[in-house]
Amino acid sequence: MSIKYAEITIIRNIEEETIFSAISKYIFNENNTNPLEDDTIILLFHDGTICDIKDEYIDKKFKFGTIGYDTLFPIYIQLNDKYSLFYKRPKEINGIKQLDFNTIFKDYNINFHYYKDASEFNVIYEDHNKNEKLSICRIKSNDKKPRFLLAYYIDILNKTDIIYLIHCIFNDKYT
Repeated sequence: MSIKYAEITIIRNIEEETIFSAISKYIFNENNTNPLEDDTIILLFHDGTICDIKDEYIDKKFKFGTIGYDTLFPIYIQLNDKYSLFYKRPKEINGIKQLDFNTIFKDYNINFHYYKDASEFNVIYEDHNKNEKLSICRIKSNDKKPRFLLAYYIDILNKTDIIYLIHCIFNDKYT
């Protein structure tokens, strides 16, 4: 079982941003990384392959569980008849929900601890044995071009699966 890493970059189409969405970020102090329809999501895979989600998207028709009552993510993702991934709930420490990314990013080539950042898109999915198999974590970046690290196991997810899942997760399309 081999873990691979990729980088996700959302390139904002600032010209298409509405006045309301721009003002609401400042009024409500939102750290909103939700991509808009005209934004571009780029994936840089471990082997140097670069993909634009819009150009490479293939509907894999995975089955998604219901959205959790306290999360943006489905409680499970059924990849096929034999394999599903399950949402890992964050631990609450001093009233703050936190995910521990140390296990899945342990082999990443930089000191990941110094680069991670809070985001509503930070997530970990595990298999039925509680082994982490898919993770997204925001890294320090600005709001005009937010960046994330992705960890996934290539024995269960290939590049087209990852492109499909990133499209679903960042566009909130779990159908």
